[in-house]
Amino acid sequence: MINLNATKLKEMFIAGGEAISSEHEYINELNVFPVPDGDTGTNMMITINGAIDAIRNIDYTDIQLLGKQFSRGLLMNARGNSGVIFSQIIKGFTSVLHEGKTEIGVLDFVSAFTAAKNVAYAAVASPVEGTILTVIRVTAENLLKKRNFKSIEDVMETACKEAQAILLKTPELLRELKEVGVVDSGGYGLCRFFDGMLVALKDSKSLAPMKKMSLKKIEAKKSFIDKLEDSNVGFGYCCEFIMTLKSRVSLKQSHKSTFDIKYFKKQLTKIGDSLAVVVDGDIVKVHVHTITPYRVLEIGAQYGEFNKVKVENMTLQFLERNPGTTLENIQEHIQAKRKIPSGVKVVATVPSAQLAKIYNDSLNIPNTINTEVSGNPSIQEFVDKIRETNVDHVIIIVDDSNVVLAAKEASELTSNDVKIEIINAHDIAASYLSCLSFDPIQDLGSNVKGMDNIINDTEVGKISVSSKFVKYSHIEVKKRDFIGIMDKKVISANHNLQNVIRELCDKLIANKRKAKTACVICGIDAEIKDVKFIRKYLAETHNLKVSTVTGNQPTYSFYIAIQ
Repeated sequence: MINLNATKLKEMFIAGGEAISSEHEYINELNVFPVPDGDTGTNMMITINGAIDAIRNIDYTDIQLLGKQFSRGLLMNARGNSGVIFSQIIKGFTSVLHEGKTEIGVLDFVSAFTAAKNVAYAAVASPVEGTILTVIRVTAENLLKKRNFKSIEDVMETACKEAQAILLKTPELLRELKEVGVVDSGGYGLCRFFDGMLVALKDSKSLAPMKKMSLKKIEAKKSFIDKLEDSNVGFGYCCEFIMTLKSRVSLKQSHKSTFDIKYFKKQLTKIGDSLAVVVDGDIVKVHVHTITPYRVLEIGAQYGEFNKVKVENMTLQFLERNPGTTLENIQEHIQAKRKIPSGVKVVATVPSAQLAKIYNDSLNIPNTINTEVSGNPSIQEFVDKIRETNVDHVIIIVDDSNVVLAAKEASELTSNDVKIEIINAHDIAASYLSCLSFDPIQDLGSNVKGMDNIINDTEVGKISVSSKFVKYSHIEVKKRDFIGIMDKKVISANHNLQNVIRELCDKLIANKRKAKTACVICGIDAEIKDVKFIRKYLAETHNLKVSTVTGNQPTYSFYIAIQ
């Protein structure tokens, strides 16, 4: 096959997603560090299933439209670091699909892998080698080196081989993988996705060679796309322009400024909303709503000259569609649209319905995301909760580092209307203690500073039960052992829970000099005798004032926070 059309690419995306879904439990098992309770497979499955739902019942001819809708579906359903990074890989991959085209050729298909690598690395502040990022990077680089592909099948087969080859080397690149003796779980999921794509491309019935399985043949379903309409009523002007960077309309003009998309967006968000900026080489397309269109053009003219400009009076359009309405009558609508009430609220992730109730009833934080049932929250869930606050300043506090990327993506999507600060508490105990200090009367900066100080001043450990045997360089963990975890590292493992409690508490207090208080959040499987033992040990052995919270979280029997 020399060219790949939208129908076949859709089948490849769906087959890749089904390959991940069919092995998501095995991917979870690979994710054994820093503790043996991984969820990478579940996160990747939920992420891609949401995107598949967005494209499954649509017949595509425009290959770019397919790519955009699939990429968008991934982004809005992305869960955990693995889901967010995977969504960025596909965002880059689909960025090479050209508008109005029905097919993609061999050279563009190869370049799609390079674009996938570039976008994924750009999305991560501190890329770690030995992960899914390494798999896409090395795959893309090795595809570029070959350059003699004769067909799409040839490219895809090579991509699968290269991805699997570097996957097997991930333990040599990441110490934690080598200690446990596994490959990277996210990288494995990406390899499965590529293998599923190859199955659909070749109209095969089985997935090989990593792990045999069957895929049902994908059948296209007849459907249609409803006409899309702009649902934004809008007041003021709708401004759109296409601009060529650095260009001039007169030789007398001074040279244009260097274009910086982040600063450009910042300039425009000060004077408008509903902003969309697309950059393609030296061409920039802008859409923005504003009451001062001349200022939009002034900002654009700093960087180039206009190919096309469109300015529409949305207020006039509204009046024409609503006979009898006057400008005076719609002032309330204008104000409601333009201004979000001033205030500060918190959006918090919690691991149980009980803790969500405690945050609402005791901490006056109703905007919580319960991860007990659905796992790591999607970007869309964060966006929905941000909007539910209905204030112009929001603090997102997360109890798990795996959801930080999703929170950041959500904050980007809502940054035109709301100023957002993200706090990574790492654990629910630290989140709970910091939220105790939240004061809605104080401003955003003061609250963030105070909450950060509490987190930094708190030592937190947690106790769970190991799901499998794992041998680390410093400790051996048997299946069903109680494990004490501190700073993402298993520091105690024993069949006797009280031994683990003692060792974990001792190390926490050793790290926290002059400790005065302790907070214990009890899980759903916590027994009263063990709660009493923790309270007595901390109070009598270490002379701490102890408070307990019934959290009913499922994964960890106890969170222990020392201050």
